[in-house]
Amino acid sequence: MIFGEKDSDPMGSQPQQPTQIRLDMGAMETIYANFFALAGSPEELVLYVGASSPIPNVNQPPIKISHRLMMIPTNAKRLMLALQQALKAHEDRFGPIELPPPQRPPGA
Repeated sequence: MIFGEKDSDPMGSQPQQPTQIRLDMGAMETIYANFFALAGSPEELVLYVGASSPIPNVNQPPIKISHRLMMIPTNAKRLMLALQQALKAHEDRFGPIELPPPQRPPGA
């Protein structure tokens, strides 16, 4: 799926043909992430992703942040909508995705 394309021209007349987009995946990296954090400003949103691996005898191992994705809020919203659509299709096919309740810090 490629998102962010308009379905019709700004004047509202005939729908445009889909744009052919060529993707060069020669330098693509695949990472595993089980952690994310968000930050932002009025001009951009930043998504940090990384992985936390359990280490024996270490109570809170450090989370290694591997990538930072920066985007304008408009593209972040497009990403959110695309993820919602993909997750809905996934749940329609495989069943609901259950989230565990949030964990409380010890002593809270």
